[in-house]
Amino acid sequence: MLDGLRDYLNPVISPKARKFWDALILDCIQITESRLNSGRMNSLWGITPIVGLNATVAADRALNVRANSLVFTTYYISSNFDIVLSDIQSRLIAERGEDWILLRWIVLIWAIANYDIFHFYNDRGIIEPFGGYGSSQFGIALLEMEIYRRANKRLYTYAYGADHRLRQKTLALGKWTFCSECPDPGTFCVCDDEGGGAMLKVIREHSTAMIAHGLAMKIIPGARDIPYLAVDVNKLRLKLPRRVNRDRFVVGHFPNHGYFKGTKYLEAAIRQLQAEGLNIELMQLSGKSNDEILEAMGVIDVLVDQLVSGSFGLTAIEGMASGCPVVCYLHDDVAIAEPDACPVIPANPDTITDVLRNLMRNPERLSEARTAGPLYVKANYSINSLARHLAKLYLETADLPEPMKTAIATKAENLPISAAL
Repeated sequence: MLDGLRDYLNPVISPKARKFWDALILDCIQITESRLNSGRMNSLWGITPIVGLNATVAADRALNVRANSLVFTTYYISSNFDIVLSDIQSRLIAERGEDWILLRWIVLIWAIANYDIFHFYNDRGIIEPFGGYGSSQFGIALLEMEIYRRANKRLYTYAYGADHRLRQKTLALGKWTFCSECPDPGTFCVCDDEGGGAMLKVIREHSTAMIAHGLAMKIIPGARDIPYLAVDVNKLRLKLPRRVNRDRFVVGHFPNHGYFKGTKYLEAAIRQLQAEGLNIELMQLSGKSNDEILEAMGVIDVLVDQLVSGSFGLTAIEGMASGCPVVCYLHDDVAIAEPDACPVIPANPDTITDVLRNLMRNPERLSEARTAGPLYVKANYSINSLARHLAKLYLETADLPEPMKTAIATKAENLPISAAL
């Protein structure tokens, strides 16, 4: 089957392929218009298999959008996605060489026929970008974005970290940054300010809207600030009050890449406090599944998320939601939701020793953070909170027909507002 489709998959290779795609796109436009005019909408989320993908899908579903996640690879953190094509792709690579590329084109054809809204991170779409922006690792293929536009699809792009981190822009943010601690520049992130900046510019020109949050707002010009790192607060077990007659203080730290989290500074602080005679220990876990990390949060006194980047990630949000006090370095003007209400306890490499020492001596501070965390997350980083942001995004940018606007607005208005847990 794949051999017979080669002449049709890439719309730039021949008149035959262009004719096929012209007819396909016309059909897809009619399908989308019919669906939206009936008050129904389908969305596809991908392609990067990060654990937060399921919560974004759930937020769309809270608006009655028929949403699915699609990935071609999985990480050890989680493989729980709606459509997982990793086994098929691996088999094609092993048995048919580059036919995995044809698989991507087939999936793209299926996707534009079945979905109206596409939500992708900046590093990948369905087909591979194969360079063109100064970096071969990151970017959504220009041809793919042009197909979405021609087929009247809405494309929203998101920043998750490496896919937008430009080295010089990041270093300019201050003393402590991801880039100041990077052991091998050019390996982990976009890095190249010129090529990466060009990539983001092309994506911005072809997307319905670019979405960012946290430090990404400082790097991606014209991005729309939405707190899309969401969690299902109902599934995170609240911890019971602790630090009552306990003989040790347990600090949790769960980095995938310790150099980007300031791990060496935390380890030095723990050693210093132990040398002072304090009964403190570090529980450090890496390479574990999300379920294992959530379980570990139940046996620590405080979570140190990171000390250098200047913003928090999904682990910190999960910690707050589960009632675990969180320590993290935040830039003064970082784009987080309700900064005045954020219960994160601030620390950086220069202050972490003093912060931990003070927390051991002042359990009231931990109790305050433990109480405030779940309420803060429910109000700002929950599935329903994100659903309301998505509704506003669609209503303001997606140029939806009135039946679809009415359906989205009505559902958003009826979502539960933040309430006490």
